[in-house]
Amino acid sequence: MVGCATHPSPQQTMVDDRYMVYKEMEKAYRAAEEEYLNLLFNIERMPEEEELWIMKRDKMLELMQLKELMLNARAELDQAMQEWERHMLDLQAEQKKAQVKPYNPNFTGKDGQRTSPGQLLPGEVKPKQKYGEL
Repeated sequence: MVGCATHPSPQQTMVDDRYMVYKEMEKAYRAAEEEYLNLLFNIERMPEEEELWIMKRDKMLELMQLKELMLNARAELDQAMQEWERHMLDLQAEQKKAQVKPYNPNFTGKDGQRTSPGQLLPGEVKPKQKYGEL
């Protein structure tokens, strides 16, 4: 986990890249939307201007294209985030696996957890010997 903090994984880099693309698409869409609203305002003031109507149609097509690009960028971002989450889960599983103590393959059941034949496992207590018994 510490390594992930200092060196970004390819999955994290992909998420960062996709996020930047999405933000740029969103910014472009918002700018085009603002231009479209200004154009509508101008059409309302001067409805007889044919050029404004042509510009409106063109701007509407641009908005639809930008919306599609923005939605595609968002889908790619979501997919990259899912891949990153899977990568993080894999790292956590590997870390847990490394912490698990190997069992002795010569024994089965609880005895397989012992590293030596006389080892007591957690929760096991040797019975106390009475004085005088050996």
